[in-house]
Amino acid sequence: MRLLVGLAVALSLAALPALAEPKPPVDPGLAASDTTLMQDEGKATAELQRRLRAQLRYRNGLLVIQDRSGANSGVTVMPATVMWGIDCSDNGLAVTFGSGSGDTDNGLVLQLTTAAISDDKCSRIAPAVGDTVLAITKGH
Repeated sequence: MRLLVGLAVALSLAALPALAEPKPPVDPGLAASDTTLMQDEGKATAELQRRLRAQLRYRNGLLVIQDRSGANSGVTVMPATVMWGIDCSDNGLAVTFGSGSGDTDNGLVLQLTTAAISDDKCSRIAPAVGDTVLAITKGH
């Protein structure tokens, strides 16, 4: 029994570095241009919707999500009826598909910008991005 407990502890400790891997560094040029972009809400909204559409497609009742965030890039397919949400913060704006939020590792997160977005600005930009997610999940 002690051997099993010891093995479980050893395996969990070995997994910690993999779970704690840092996210790829943010391109300073992109972060600076996104900060400038966020000054014009109309342009920011249009660009975030464009980025979303570039990574999210509807196909026969499924969402095909192509995450292009660097080291974690890949393709995920899930039902178009999956729960989703949008989070804004000092870390930017992200759309999360599946259970969880942008603050957890559950679900799949598409980070559309890393530029800080105030709550006030988020209350105007996020609904438009949400409309785009909703349209895509309905096949439009």
